[in-house]
Amino acid sequence: MKSKIEIISLLDQLDIVVADDLEGQDLDFKEWGNRSLNDNLSLMVKMAVCMANGGGGTVVFGVADRVRGKSKALIGVPYEVDVLTLQKCVYERSEPHITPVFEEIRIFEGTGRILLMHVYPGIPPYTLTDGAATIRQGKDCIPFTGTLRRQLVETTGQVDLTAEIVYEDWKDNISPSAVERIREMMSAERAPDGLKDLNDEDLLSSIGALKGNHLTKGAILLVGRPDAIARLVPEYRWSYRKMMSDTDYSHRDDGTQAIPIALHELERFIAVDNPMVTIESGLVHPEFSTYPRIALREALLNAFGHRDFRMIGAVMLKHYRDKLIITNPGQFIGGITPLNILHHPPVARNNHLMDLLDRLKLVNRSNLGVSRIYRSLLVEGKEPPIYREVGNHIELTFTASPLNTGFMNLINKVTESNQLVDVDHLLIIQYLMRHEDIDTHNAALVTQRSLEQARELLSRLAHNMNLIESVGRGRGRYYTLTRTAYEHLKGNMTYERQQSLDKEAIKIRLLSILRERELTNREIRQMTGLTSKQVQRVIKDLVTDGVKVIGHGMGARYVLNRE
Repeated sequence: MKSKIEIISLLDQLDIVVADDLEGQDLDFKEWGNRSLNDNLSLMVKMAVCMANGGGGTVVFGVADRVRGKSKALIGVPYEVDVLTLQKCVYERSEPHITPVFEEIRIFEGTGRILLMHVYPGIPPYTLTDGAATIRQGKDCIPFTGTLRRQLVETTGQVDLTAEIVYEDWKDNISPSAVERIREMMSAERAPDGLKDLNDEDLLSSIGALKGNHLTKGAILLVGRPDAIARLVPEYRWSYRKMMSDTDYSHRDDGTQAIPIALHELERFIAVDNPMVTIESGLVHPEFSTYPRIALREALLNAFGHRDFRMIGAVMLKHYRDKLIITNPGQFIGGITPLNILHHPPVARNNHLMDLLDRLKLVNRSNLGVSRIYRSLLVEGKEPPIYREVGNHIELTFTASPLNTGFMNLINKVTESNQLVDVDHLLIIQYLMRHEDIDTHNAALVTQRSLEQARELLSRLAHNMNLIESVGRGRGRYYTLTRTAYEHLKGNMTYERQQSLDKEAIKIRLLSILRERELTNREIRQMTGLTSKQVQRVIKDLVTDGVKVIGHGMGARYVLNRE
């Protein structure tokens, strides 16, 4: 990747050499021809794909690459060509989407301007929307064939922008307030005293943030001054909106302060409208906020730590009356999806930055962050978080759920009996608070587990913890909360109503099956868990719905009269 200053220096050599002689793996010169705008845009997209597949680079538009003489070679790009239009075009015509960064250099020759298109390294392969692609090798863009794509996947890894070294004196870029904030966070997270008590230089060196006399970009994001961050990592930004509706807001704030400062500011904004509930328990009156602090801290640090620094954008927090939405630039990587994020092995886009946060004891690299978010919400009886991938952004939503003291008391009672209640169990119990029953299939979906694992979870909740009970057998088996669980969660009246609902649910299921085929008493017992007498009573209730008995004794069958 060439800087603006480097390109200007190279342009001064055009009286001696042609631009083609200056090209390399990460640099190309292209003429903005007299052809149509669409043809020029097509060339630009092809070059973006080529550079992205080749590890990133800079394309200079407005320079004839085989003409000697600066005055002749610098043809320029017309002023009416809008940079935002170019960026949008490249984004829309590439797959996965590429978001290049454009810079303008004013010149005395030609149209008076040339454009630099910086394409940052990503995770190839990239193609045009029609599937065509090239890859940069040396000074050429060659067809990106299947063999080359396989070789690329096997031999290359993801480029970590946060690991790049900033070759400037580290003391010129450091923010004392950011360093102090890190020390406060380390104390709160009980980091080792030997680490906290180090001076700034030794602290940064010990965690790998200071290499020689130079900070990494990851370190800049943690302890850098706002102006240094804006200059060295221009893609970084954070934003807050206090939303009145989906389109209007009453308060906003934006900044480029280091991550610890940004985190403090965002938490401060939320605290203004994060209602607390106090529970009286003897001499101790614990307080619980609508959005648990642990969940918020983990979610925001994950958003900052995993965002895609190849894209210009902000870690955005939108604060609605009934929810919080946190978004960050980037898509899920390494096979992670919203449907498996809870138990998927950890995958980091910015390994160096996450290592720094881990060594400072601010995050956990063992894939416990997402579990901590889930657990801190679920133990208070609140809705689980919702992850989504929206375009090129990851979105996390917290619903403003009320504190459920009955749920907390139930979990505390089970825990006191030396039973381990993990996130999977909490998810199933929380699901049953909102639904009448759960089967193995839905338990697997809710917990993001396999069917076999879901069966084990349901069995443990039923037999070890006595929190749920099974109804029916075989494929028709489902589970409901036990009376003990209902007494804590919903009360006795609700439990009696549930029993009534269970009976009605059985009737509905039987009628549904009887529309297709006949049933025997034994089959119904296997499906429902009822005794023979209970089955007979249910069938008696269904007589008015057209159900009748054919045969006697062991040969009796139940059918639905369709007349």
